[in-house]
Amino acid sequence: MNKGTVLFVIIGLAMFMLGIYLSVYWAGIGIFLAVGGGIIMGSSSYFLAKKKD
Repeated sequence: MNKGTVLFVIIGLAMFMLGIYLSVYWAGIGIFLAVGGGIIMGSSSYFLAKKKD
């Protein structure tokens, strides 16, 4: 497993969870972080599955 891909997944998960937490207090910033983190996690898992050829 590539170290960069794992780091990408961890950063995406952290952003996603931080966005969910912050959306309770600041909706705009929290939603932006949650959506951004979800996109990062989704794109990294796409590339992780693609490398297993």
